Amino acid sequence: MATKKEYVGNFRELIAYKKALLFRRDVYTIIKTIPSSESYIKNGMRKASCAVLENLAEGNGNFYYGREYEHFDIALCKLAKYQALLDLSSMQGYVTKENNNRLQDNAKEIARIISALMKRIEHFQSTNVETHIHYSIKDVGFSPLETTIERVKIFQRTIGNMVRTLPDFEVDNIVDQLNRAVSSVYNNLVKSKGVISNGRFQELNYALGSISEICCFLEISFMENYISKSDYRSLDEEAEIIRTAIIKEMKRINYQLKEVI
Repeated sequence: MATKKEYVGNFRELIAYKKALLFRRDVYTIIKTIPSSESYIKNGMRKASCAVLENLAEGNGNFYYGREYEHFDIALCKLAKYQALLDLSSMQGYVTKENNNRLQDNAKEIARIISALMKRIEHFQSTNVETHIHYSIKDVGFSPLETTIERVKIFQRTIGNMVRTLPDFEVDNIVDQLNRAVSSVYNNLVKSKGVISNGRFQELNYALGSISEICCFLEISFMENYISKSDYRSLDEEAEIIRTAIIKEMKRINYQLKEVI
């Protein structure tokens, strides 16, 4: 049986995420010094640094330790890819030795923190004990899924309009990931209506992870001044409302499963 976490925390409180967020900002600064002819290196660095954040957010923002571990492992792989591209840039003379050493040290520190988180997950999984999700009567109150689905449809259109304003070089990165993630939220919510019990819980869990992914890319977009502060707050608040509704529905399902048992 897949081991569930007691609760889904706020991925933004993870030290690894905070450090990776600042690391990504430094990466984007370094990218500007690399010639436009080196599009492979520039795009690779951009996507890899964002993928580290994305997988930390999506992994931490779900109810299963197994999925969290998998996403953290992907984050390590993306971090290693960035380090390789940085070495290549340094060899080509695009990045100074000082900047290369500094960013490599930062990457190693983030990798150590992620590895420690993964070891913690291994400990929980090795116990083979199913964790019960804590809830109260208020938590498991009626949550109209149809209302949430309609809300996501509107949110999807808003995200679609927003990504059209992003730079062309973000088309295969932030634009693609936001479109994919918001579609995942909607599709998995709809699919959850057609299954019962654990199957429904898992579909909702996919949607929950995708919401965290959206919040991550919205934060990046704001940091890069692609969207205004007011637009960022509005979109992030809407994402949090949807996230809360999904969590309540998942707690309600878990409560029903416990009653059956």
